[in-house]
Amino acid sequence: MDRQAASATQRPGPARTRSAARVVAVVAGLLLAALLAWQNGLGRLDAALYDFFSRLEPAAPSQDIVVVAIDEASLAKVGRWPWSRDQQIDLIERIAQQSPAALGLDLLLSEPSADPSVDLRMAEAIHRSGNVVLPVFTAETAGRVQAMLPVPPLASAARALGHVSVEPDADGVVRSVFLREGTRDRQWNHFALALLQVAGQPVADPLPGNRAPADREAAPGAWWRDFWIHIDYAGPAGTYRTIPAAQVLAGELPDGALDGRIVLVGSTAAGLGDVYPTPLSARQRFTPGVEISANVIDNLMSGTARRIVAPWTGALLTALLVAAMLPALWLFAPGWALAASVAGIGVAAAASGVLLLADGLWWPPGAAVLAIAAFYLAWNWRRLERAAGYLVDELGRLKRHGAVLPQDAAAQAGDLIDRRIHDLSRATGRLLDVQAFMSSVIGSLPEAALAVGEDGRVLLANRQAVRQFGAAAAKGADMAGLLAGFTLVGGGPLSWPAAVAPGHFAECRDAAGRAFLFEYARCAGEEGGETAWIATLVDINPLREAERKRDQALRFLSHDIRSPQGAILALLDLHRSDPGELAQDELLARIRRYVLRTQTLAESFVELARVATAPVRDDLLEGTDVVLDAADECWSLAQARHIVLDTDVPDDGAPLRGDRSQLTRALINLIGNAIKYSPPHTRVDCRLVRRGELWCIAVRDQGRGIAADDQARLFQEFSRVGGAEDGDEPGFGLGLAFVKAVVDRHGGRIECESAPGQGSEFRLLLPATVNKAEPQAGPGEGSA
Repeated sequence: MDRQAASATQRPGPARTRSAARVVAVVAGLLLAALLAWQNGLGRLDAALYDFFSRLEPAAPSQDIVVVAIDEASLAKVGRWPWSRDQQIDLIERIAQQSPAALGLDLLLSEPSADPSVDLRMAEAIHRSGNVVLPVFTAETAGRVQAMLPVPPLASAARALGHVSVEPDADGVVRSVFLREGTRDRQWNHFALALLQVAGQPVADPLPGNRAPADREAAPGAWWRDFWIHIDYAGPAGTYRTIPAAQVLAGELPDGALDGRIVLVGSTAAGLGDVYPTPLSARQRFTPGVEISANVIDNLMSGTARRIVAPWTGALLTALLVAAMLPALWLFAPGWALAASVAGIGVAAAASGVLLLADGLWWPPGAAVLAIAAFYLAWNWRRLERAAGYLVDELGRLKRHGAVLPQDAAAQAGDLIDRRIHDLSRATGRLLDVQAFMSSVIGSLPEAALAVGEDGRVLLANRQAVRQFGAAAAKGADMAGLLAGFTLVGGGPLSWPAAVAPGHFAECRDAAGRAFLFEYARCAGEEGGETAWIATLVDINPLREAERKRDQALRFLSHDIRSPQGAILALLDLHRSDPGELAQDELLARIRRYVLRTQTLAESFVELARVATAPVRDDLLEGTDVVLDAADECWSLAQARHIVLDTDVPDDGAPLRGDRSQLTRALINLIGNAIKYSPPHTRVDCRLVRRGELWCIAVRDQGRGIAADDQARLFQEFSRVGGAEDGDEPGFGLGLAFVKAVVDRHGGRIECESAPGQGSEFRLLLPATVNKAEPQAGPGEGSA
């Protein structure tokens, strides 16, 4: 169990209280959003969005609808309104001559004429037309809505009556109408619906729009409305085909201009007062009532009349959208939470627009927008409050642990949160410095160190551990798997948990045979934090190798140095007991040979020890001089054995950097061995050639060669290859070890190519230059 889980287990009360309060707040917020949506949104905010979407893609106006307008030009030509009933009769008869499908007179005809015969003549004209629809206006008196019917003769002559009431919203904009209005005893269809029925146009059954509650028990005379639709306006005033009434009265209307069309007669002059703001109205030009009826007719014919979603549907959509956005508030960072909230608001508005434009269904998104914004503000207020409390608690905890010193001055600028952040940042910086220092210390330990959890998984591995185990030492690795290849020196595998007691060393070896010291101990955090094991693996292979070489050297020197000394003592004892046994010259020659052997062995051992410890000189030298000096040193030995010593060096030189004496001595050893192990009357070749970025010094002989098994231990100290053949004494096993040590110290390598009976070739490969500031030799290539 980790520390946070332990703390949560110890203190479940506050966490559960916070969770319960959070659930209550979320549920309350969703219910409030659903309630607002049930009430059809937020009024003017939703109305503004509705108007914006309505202007995006207005419907194309129908060419079967014609408005005969009593406009400013007609008033100027015919006379001020109201016109006489005779002029209205003339207008009706001239329109009827064009055979319209239906004729709607959107004129106030509720007052009788002073001459009853005039009303009778107008009734006869309406009756002869046979397709005239008259309007029913409404007026509110003493809080009650009253119907204003045309005078009885006109109402009786009309084919149908239709109400022309509009339904302005709270902002005064006309966005909707009711297709049926009236009292419990008598209802009228909308003026547009009545015209469609008279014109013989098909009408949807049941009618479109939102239904009114089925309350048939209302008091007699109470006004009742049903089939509420929102109008899909085709455009501002003047969108539909309009003919001035004066042009019709003057007989200037072309034949067939109104044939089969629905004609509406009404006032469009602003001074007559029958104009209203609509979502598509221009700022300085409202839409006349007659054109609102024309839009309703168009909507009913095309089936584009709009309706509002049912209250429960709007509430459900709002609650689901807000609930879908809420996880972003606690899952995302503040910036992403803000972006998600803005996206949620955009999705709500876009979904509302798509429903309206694609399906004619209006879902007011204001409640969802307000709820999302309110949730974001409330959630971030709570976040800020908790962050401030956390900063105060953490500062107190850091003070108890010494991360905040008494002399630390509090920040003076900024608000409370800024000051707390400043103090916490300073304390955290101090802790991070300490942590970085400790991490650097652990990472820089010369031995492999690993922190292992109670579950046996690696928590931390320093650089030496990564170098030892490779990628397998990554965090989360199984410690038992890392130690699987190690065995204890006393026998048995090195397992985890280890069989040795904590705090005690155990010597072990890996699969390659290298020696290590393994130790582990428990480590626990403060305040009951998690515990771990610290395991170290110290590489003692160099120490064991040094001990092995020391023992080998002691055994070798005790034998090889004492052997010639014993031989000298034996010769002296023999001479003392029997002076005549050996001639004095022979005795001295043998003693001299044994002394020289001892001296050579000692000098070789001292030279090898010196080259392994002394610093390498970094002198600029000429490689050709090294080859020629070594060849000159070995020339007399070659001559004594009747061997030709041939050298081949570049004419333009071979610049090197290093210790000339050590390189010369190493090459003398190689040439000396080649001469020593070559038969008389053969040759030894010594060449210096360029091989890429290296200089290659190759020494080839025509001796008996070296077996492949012996080549593997050629360069080991005190390792002898071959025996005393053809009168040659075996070597001491130090010459080639010295050569390899010199080459390694100069950053090069040594190679051997040999086969029994085919001679041997040793190659020293040295960098062409060690110091990049020095000029390099040319790119000439060569092969040994």
